[in-house]
Amino acid sequence: MAETGDGVAEQEQEQAQAQEAGSDSRGRATFEDVLCAVDGTKASLAAVEQAAQIAGPDGTMTLLAVTSATGSGRFRAAAIGPVRVRRVLERATRIAEEAGLSCESEIDPGGPPAEVIVEKARGHGLLAIGAPARSGLGAFGGGVAVATLRTFATPLLLARPADPERPVLERVLIATDGSDSSERLVSLAATLLPGAGSAILLHAQGAESRSHPHRIRAQHDALRAVVGERAHLLVEPGETCDTIVAAAEREHASLVVIGSRRLAGLGSTLGSVSRRVVHALSCSVLVIPPEHLAQRPAGAA
Repeated sequence: MAETGDGVAEQEQEQAQAQEAGSDSRGRATFEDVLCAVDGTKASLAAVEQAAQIAGPDGTMTLLAVTSATGSGRFRAAAIGPVRVRRVLERATRIAEEAGLSCESEIDPGGPPAEVIVEKARGHGLLAIGAPARSGLGAFGGGVAVATLRTFATPLLLARPADPERPVLERVLIATDGSDSSERLVSLAATLLPGAGSAILLHAQGAESRSHPHRIRAQHDALRAVVGERAHLLVEPGETCDTIVAAAEREHASLVVIGSRRLAGLGSTLGSVSRRVVHALSCSVLVIPPEHLAQRPAGAA
């Protein structure tokens, strides 16, 4: 059936609102300005490649290598030697430039690494790092990625190495809880989708659910305005983390987009659901911090 003029106009308006909601005050797409922390691991190089796809050909990328010193006295030395740092940055630069991004690099001898990375990221639209090692649900390891997860305030891509022939935006799963902040989450996620593959909007109906069926349907409609029939809605019973992980694996998601909350009484610590999802998933995860979710979508009352 052909769409009416009003229907086409509504879809165009939804697309415009999604694009506006995904831009900063300079009119620049939120995810186009990337800081990518690299250390030469496969996961950090995957972060460069995947962040470049998210930023797009108009994007810019700053590569950051943190070489904080270890030891003391005459035994004090950079954790990553200058020769290795140079090779890591050269390789990461090639990846970014082959993707068409404007790229520059920076070496910072400060520390702790996670604190340097989080502070440097405040001037960027997206922070990309290698994901922490996978672990059982509820088990959290150490490392820079885990420490970054505790205090980040910039949208954070945690990348896992994947099939290089499969784009990170091929199949995007967006987890919504039906809350007010999920409106902003879906609007931001929608800016990733034009020209991409398919989108899956997932709502877990469990004890933690803040279900608003009309809001979730409206979010699905907004995604359909961007990718048409390639937008799918899943409403499934179960505990939030388990449901997200199971759906992502079953649907072969290439990227999961989730929002985070700060735990009451624990300052800036990331909420337990987001932490558990990040550690359990086999694919890359884009986590949107509460500072960005608090902004109202364009056109909202």
